[in-house]
Amino acid sequence: MRYALRLLLLFCCSVPAFPQGSSTTPKAATEQPPDSEAIQQMEDDWLKGETTTDIAVFERVLADDYVSLTPSGLGPTKAELVSHLKPRAGQAPPYSVETKDMHIYVLGDAAVAAYTKTYAAKENGNVLREDTTHIFKKDRGAWKLKVSRATIRKDD
Repeated sequence: MRYALRLLLLFCCSVPAFPQGSSTTPKAATEQPPDSEAIQQMEDDWLKGETTTDIAVFERVLADDYVSLTPSGLGPTKAELVSHLKPRAGQAPPYSVETKDMHIYVLGDAAVAAYTKTYAAKENGNVLREDTTHIFKKDRGAWKLKVSRATIRKDD
């Protein structure tokens, strides 16, 4: 499984290196396809859900077999995450969060969103930046977040 995940991530990260077509592509052909827009909307919903502790967002976006890969190892499953957040449903977390430099790659029935997240503690202003990669899978016409990977950025 780890080998397959690494291979998928390696492939996804190398996709922009290949030519994507002529530079004379008509304007209409350069618009984002509907799947990219759907993934972007899910990422926007995820951020809103995170900043408002909206349990319905997590239940809708996450696949039942969701896997979280954190800097310290395996993170919570979907059921564990929802259970942990339910007591704080509707409450703002003790931090603000922003995303930047999001890139979305749609590869048939799989998609990858890669970006940087910045967390700022409301109490003391401490800042944490992480590189985030979300892997989505389309199942019966609906996109679901299957794998989330986060690593702490040390370059800032």
